Amino acid sequence: MHKTAFIWTDEYYNYSFPDYHPFKSLRESMTKRLLEERSAFHFITLIEPKPISEEVLQLVHSKEYIEFVKYKSKEGQGYLDDGDTPAFKGIYEAALIRISGSVKALELIKGGEFNHAINIGGGFHHAKRNRAAGFCVFNDVALVAKLGENSFSKIAIVDIDGHHADGTQELLIDDDKVLKISLHMFHPNFFPGSGDVNEIGVGKGEGYTINIPLPPGTGDDGYLLAFDEIVIPVIERYKPELIILITGGDSHFNDPLVELKLSTHGYLDVVAKVHHLAHKYSSGRLIMLGGGGYNYDATARIWTISIAEIAGIYDLEYETLHDPFSTKSSKFVMEKIRSTIDRIKKIHSLN
Repeated sequence: MHKTAFIWTDEYYNYSFPDYHPFKSLRESMTKRLLEERSAFHFITLIEPKPISEEVLQLVHSKEYIEFVKYKSKEGQGYLDDGDTPAFKGIYEAALIRISGSVKALELIKGGEFNHAINIGGGFHHAKRNRAAGFCVFNDVALVAKLGENSFSKIAIVDIDGHHADGTQELLIDDDKVLKISLHMFHPNFFPGSGDVNEIGVGKGEGYTINIPLPPGTGDDGYLLAFDEIVIPVIERYKPELIILITGGDSHFNDPLVELKLSTHGYLDVVAKVHHLAHKYSSGRLIMLGGGGYNYDATARIWTISIAEIAGIYDLEYETLHDPFSTKSSKFVMEKIRSTIDRIKKIHSLN
């Protein structure tokens, strides 16, 4: 059993886009219900976040952009970007409390009372300094990393969302205190269009960005091969004092927006490996955030299983949430994955 906090407020429900938009807070409510049905909160502590100040938010976002979001929040119409992230009345407050939950997770880890803190309401890795993107208004991943630098000299971000963590990469591009690892689907015309292996950071941050672009059709076997061959040796070499895990559910084979083929079994293997690395190198300090995931049932099951693993309460009650099978990559896809692994190893001197 590990001392684990679950950051939650019912205000999270307010961050849910209208009409037929794929981002709905149903994912979070389904996850909480699955945990409650298994009495998880007898072992996991519920903690309510409080809104952070604008001053804290300005560590990663410009004052002009924050004012723009507040204006659109009052207006309640139009978009915060080029058409992916609609404005609605109250979106500023809805986004702020979600980001505040991730900051609260960091505060709990820093305080030492908890070694694991979970905010499934976070994981907004597309937001940039001056604009929203990909359903993300404010970037809590980069914010938590920047705040964490006050207490930890080496932080690792491991992002397994199906889309590239472009906002996080951009905001921390020259930061040598944060190792940024993103595993994501990559092919022409797929959002956000970045995340190839040659994007490695700039200035002091050169070498601290590691992108693992995966082809459509990547199953559990190919995904875990890339993870074992790249992520594990990189983390072992870096030895972070804190790990931030973004657990977007859109790498699942049933996700409507991404064409990766991870099953719940693959997700559990990855999360268990990250959990082990946190205890081996980071004194157990692990923050789990949410992210994407547009098949709500699959995402809720992924998050519930992952939380149980991190909290040390995974048992037969959670086994019932698994997909009935693991997934395999085709021979063609495996060849592409191996080629990508070889390129990454050469760039980052992992041979």
